[in-house]
Amino acid sequence: MNVAELLVAGLEEAGVTTAYGVPGEENTHLMQALETSSIDVVLTRHEQAAAYMASVHARLTGHPALCFATLGPGATNLMTGVADAQLDHAPMIVVTGQGERARLNKTSSHQLIDLERLFEPVTKFSRTLMCAEEVNGLLAEAIRIAQEPNPGAVHLSLPKDLAQANTTMKPVPAPHPATATAAPKAMAAALDLLKKSQRPLIIAGDGVVRARAARDMAQFATQANIPLATTFMAKGILSADHPLHLHCIGQPFDDHIDDVIDTRDLIIAVGFDPIEVPPAALTSGGDVPVLHIAALPATLEHDWTIASDVAGDIGQSLRGLSAAMKGHIWPEDPRVAECVKQIAEARGRPRGTQNNGLHPADVLRIVERTLARDTLVLSGVGTHKMEVARYLAASTTRQIIIPNGLAGMGIALPGAIAAARLGRHGHVLAICGDGEFMMNVQDMETAARLGLSFTVLLWEDGGYGLIKAKQEADTGDHTPLSFGNPDWQALAQSFGWKHVRVENLDALGTALEDYRSGLTLITLPVDYRDALQRDKTPEVQVA
Repeated sequence: MNVAELLVAGLEEAGVTTAYGVPGEENTHLMQALETSSIDVVLTRHEQAAAYMASVHARLTGHPALCFATLGPGATNLMTGVADAQLDHAPMIVVTGQGERARLNKTSSHQLIDLERLFEPVTKFSRTLMCAEEVNGLLAEAIRIAQEPNPGAVHLSLPKDLAQANTTMKPVPAPHPATATAAPKAMAAALDLLKKSQRPLIIAGDGVVRARAARDMAQFATQANIPLATTFMAKGILSADHPLHLHCIGQPFDDHIDDVIDTRDLIIAVGFDPIEVPPAALTSGGDVPVLHIAALPATLEHDWTIASDVAGDIGQSLRGLSAAMKGHIWPEDPRVAECVKQIAEARGRPRGTQNNGLHPADVLRIVERTLARDTLVLSGVGTHKMEVARYLAASTTRQIIIPNGLAGMGIALPGAIAAARLGRHGHVLAICGDGEFMMNVQDMETAARLGLSFTVLLWEDGGYGLIKAKQEADTGDHTPLSFGNPDWQALAQSFGWKHVRVENLDALGTALEDYRSGLTLITLPVDYRDALQRDKTPEVQVA
């Protein structure tokens, strides 16, 4: 076989089932090797979309997919989606084509940049393959690193002349990362800290979901009667109406949950990554101690005071603490009960139309009402993301995916393609803004070509609403941030999609129920005037 075939055989050996990418001259032999392998290849219309697809594929399966591109501009186009996987801890394998090895040390050569160095800041591991003898070792190491805590992206650059070189080597399996057990001394220290606490609060992050420890987390909280909030990426650990559920932290304004956070004497951070929420917002600038429970030791920061660090298998650690704490129950806290009540009122209260646009809370109440338990919701990035995090409840973990590490715009449509293609859900619904949707609109063709079925719910406000709100909060004014949109009907039709325009909530509910087969773009006007602020007194006028 040639080296490209050896590389692909190694990916097969590691259980990689899908590759997303764009062809180029320098990855011709890689693509030919993929074509004759068991790995399904999804040709995308842009490399960024390919990387986003691989990122969402990994979030849903827990296993890495491959994304690939050619050298130069193909590789640079991958960067945003690769960084998304890295910062959101989704395992991903990236292979880029590269010029011939003889060109690599030249000062200037057509389309040639140092891809190993380019990908280093946004991956856990980046190497340029230079000889056939190192392929097996570097690939196995990359696959192991991609999946070990905390998972992320790894990158290999394959020069064109090496890809086509013959080799007699055979692929070798990559060892599966071992799961560590927390040290007994750390568990004892955590138990002591817990028993001394009077007003603890659990902040559960995506590490809980990745570890498949959501049930253990829920049992720990309910058994001890400790209130629990999640980050955006850990929705679904408790039911929406659970009396201990404080829903999501991380809004860019003073929210109901902050009234509880300000009274806590211990933060129990489980599977939490400060990349989602600034630690200072949870610890009063470092004054409140933290019990850290995660796969890896905590990152030490001045405003993240680690009083006890339990590093190891999260589910095992939670089960051990639950057993040791049995019978130790914290009393009811009226501040927690009041917060739960306020959140429930905010989620359930109709707001009415404003400025010829629908209120985000009203839209999401209709969306939640129509959600089946096996429906997957994928949020894009923008003001709508903050509203989805606040108002839309998940029945289970991973039912709602909200990218929140890199938080790059453009993920909604490619992510929905990856999710629909996997076929693990009864229906897939992508929620995105008009600014984000146009960033990867070309891959509407990919969805149609693959014969997929999902819905895109597009919130139209004709501008970069989140930036407008933040500029106004900072300076009292905003720069020009408005833009025009295409004729959505004509756009959808040109790609072979259905289009439905809705102007009121009844029409939205009907559209979400009726258009569940094929590809559907639902557009609606939205008014973000009350977004990014604490809920106020109920409005009198209701549409």
